[in-house]
Amino acid sequence: MRPDILIVGVGLIGGSIGLALKGSSAVNRIAGVDKDQAMLEKALELGAIDHAVTLTAGAENADIIILCTPVNTFPGIIDEIKDILKPGTILTDTASTKKQVMEWFTRLQETIHTIGGHPMAGGEALGVINADKYLFENAVYVLTPSAGTPAEATDKLTDILSILGAKILIMEAGDHDEITAAISHIPHIVASALVDLTQGDSDKLALAAGGFRDTTRIASSDPALWQQILFSNKKPIIDGLNQIIENLVNYRDMLEGDHHEQLYRQLKRAQEIRNQIPHMRKGLLPGFVDVICIVADEPGIIGKLGNILGAKQINIVDLEILHVRDGDGGTIRIGVPSFEKACMAVEALKEYAIKAWVR
Repeated sequence: MRPDILIVGVGLIGGSIGLALKGSSAVNRIAGVDKDQAMLEKALELGAIDHAVTLTAGAENADIIILCTPVNTFPGIIDEIKDILKPGTILTDTASTKKQVMEWFTRLQETIHTIGGHPMAGGEALGVINADKYLFENAVYVLTPSAGTPAEATDKLTDILSILGAKILIMEAGDHDEITAAISHIPHIVASALVDLTQGDSDKLALAAGGFRDTTRIASSDPALWQQILFSNKKPIIDGLNQIIENLVNYRDMLEGDHHEQLYRQLKRAQEIRNQIPHMRKGLLPGFVDVICIVADEPGIIGKLGNILGAKQINIVDLEILHVRDGDGGTIRIGVPSFEKACMAVEALKEYAIKAWVR
């Protein structure tokens, strides 16, 4: 039987899930709940949901419920619906921390199957107006089933989420939180601290382009949302920050002591570790490999690139304009499915005198 889905919170993440699932033969109807009535109406208009409902009405009838609201709203939502859910209902979420969420899920009856979830995709632009049915394509989607959740329920949710084009990865909630602290939460704090280093000085900001702007990009994210995320994963983040502080003190001491060779070795080690990161986007698993090319500023250049690679049966899975100068040219990043395809793409582009390389 095809499940009825309830999406609680139809913003960027919830709306994108709805758009990706809409029309699939694997689901029945998609209901939406949101405290923002305008957001709910826009979700209906865009086709992200089939109908709008109240939380209790939607929860009573849903086979799968996906919480896409800020993490601090979860306890209230759980308390409101815990006594009206059908036995066998699957309750999952999209928060970026999992251990705290799984503890809240224990308030539910044993007949409810709870599976934590974290789609490792998103963006700085929020709201359903920015929803994208392809947002989760090639992204890692982590699931953290509770100990009592039967494998059949996890398999059922995995099958549904696979429609999004995501790569499902199952792990323990505590392991997930330690990893996200290291690769997401602490970098956000560090980016914010680097921005603070400028003290808003106009001269410093005027020069803060290139690497500084890229390094601190995530500091532009919603501070209210990140406040909740950081407090929900407090211990792993504090442990990681202590390590960062120790590392920075070591760098400072190397400079103060004029330890040139030691500093070189430390920088070299960091370079080698950094180079081990797979060429990928959107999470933990390889999604695609980047090809960088320099092109002329002329009409139809994007289409030309597509035609060149298409003739070699190379699929473009992502594309981004990195730099551009009007009347001169620019740099474009093209994502292709594998390293082998990336090498083929470079050779194909060079046949047309387009400078290209694999990054």
